[in-house]
Amino acid sequence: MGEEKGILFSLLAAFFWATNDVFNKKSLMKGYNENFVLWIRFPLGAVLTLPLGILFWDMNRTVLFTTPLWLPVEILASLLFIKGIKMSPLSISIPFFAFMPLFSSLFGYAILGEKLDGKGFIGIALILAGSFIITGGSLSSFFKMNKGSLYILLSAFLFGFNVAVGKLVIVESNPFFFSWYYCVVMTFGLLPLVGFKEIGKPENYKNPLNLPMGLFFSLGMVFYSLAMVYTLASYVASVERLAIILDVLYGRVFFGEKIGRSFWGSVLMVSGAIVLSL
Repeated sequence: MGEEKGILFSLLAAFFWATNDVFNKKSLMKGYNENFVLWIRFPLGAVLTLPLGILFWDMNRTVLFTTPLWLPVEILASLLFIKGIKMSPLSISIPFFAFMPLFSSLFGYAILGEKLDGKGFIGIALILAGSFIITGGSLSSFFKMNKGSLYILLSAFLFGFNVAVGKLVIVESNPFFFSWYYCVVMTFGLLPLVGFKEIGKPENYKNPLNLPMGLFFSLGMVFYSLAMVYTLASYVASVERLAIILDVLYGRVFFGEKIGRSFWGSVLMVSGAIVLSL
């Protein structure tokens, strides 16, 4: 029952975060600063999850001492992710986030001792096959034309590391407190990079998509943290990658992107991520 809950919570996190990507992309297309679009979700999320932070308060040594370890990585990964969304279509860039379970599995083994068996090689093969379909077999020329996809791939590597570290913190604390705490520290951690000039612009707060971005992100964060408690970090990372297929479909529905090759490539990559977790 516990692992079933973990899978359900991972699916809910996937839905909320994939939908949040649509709001991100629309805000970027309206001309809003990419770092501000990334930043605004965190103070809004901190406000929305404040009751959880108070009710489930658990500021312990593990939370404090691991923050300097994961926070810089999370900031850099988030900056790369939002840049990737800005520079390339959702259906082209987001599929490369399927590499995150591969990275998280490696880090999960190194940090948490979560071992993989022979099925992992099948999963890796499917991920690589999917990326081959999307890139047309030419990685160098593809990434030159779609730099956003390269940024997403780099962010997947960094997020893969933080999946393992994040689970350690969540288990030592609790998912509700950590969801609030994460939003708070990311709010202040990103301040120097966003810049007070952007944060102080009144027009930035006139974007009607700000509130949905904060709401959908914080909901995704809560369910993601809950999933970490009930199942393996590699399971959460792989199931959550179903958001990739949803993002590809969103790219077609909301932005008119051509998704033929991207769709089938992402299906293979997500299948590989799921097999990898087994």
